[in-house]
Amino acid sequence: MPTVSVRRVKPYSGYNAETPDKLLLDAGAIFKNFTVGTDTYATAKAAGKCLGATQGGSEFSAVPSIRRMEIDGVHTRAKGDTLIDGWDVSLKTKLVEITAENLKLALGVGDSAAGSVTGYTEITGRDTIKNTDYVSNITYIGNLLGEDEPIIIQVFNAFHEGGLTITAADKNNAGVECQFYGYNDPSIYDSVSNEITPPFKIYRPTETASSGSGSSGGNS
Repeated sequence: MPTVSVRRVKPYSGYNAETPDKLLLDAGAIFKNFTVGTDTYATAKAAGKCLGATQGGSEFSAVPSIRRMEIDGVHTRAKGDTLIDGWDVSLKTKLVEITAENLKLALGVGDSAAGSVTGYTEITGRDTIKNTDYVSNITYIGNLLGEDEPIIIQVFNAFHEGGLTITAADKNNAGVECQFYGYNDPSIYDSVSNEITPPFKIYRPTETASSGSGSSGGNS
């Protein structure tokens, strides 16, 4: 009878003692016009900058548009043969607090004001985009498990392009889905010496050096 080899699954993994401290947990919160370095989660919430409860979390995306220069004889990607034409930056979430402000933000192009009917605020759309329709920033604040300070992600000159859809159903709560795209301010094109940077910033609490983060085995 042939001998059956004993096979053991080897636990190769990037996991280490500090892995839990670097996990981004839970849905976080979404703010409007949050000033990093001045506002905190608590003060901004007290100031009414939080857009309220969300459903399904949030999704940040910053994707460069890459273009390869087509050159005869170069059939495989080569370092230096690519250009970045631009960036597509957005922060997507579903707002479940149906406030006048959230309805206006979801419309993208709209206004809210006290209406002709007593006790109501009227939210209306229009056919022109005003400079005030762009929000200075839409900001995500989330919890890094091992940090005292939150991670902060900002999308600048934010504007929701998708319009407003409200779906109401039994045994569920309605919400408005928003995908806020980031826009560059035209002033950055006033000088050819200006670096054209995409309209977002990520603030990650500074990591402290620790001997426990290294992995065992292998050569560097």
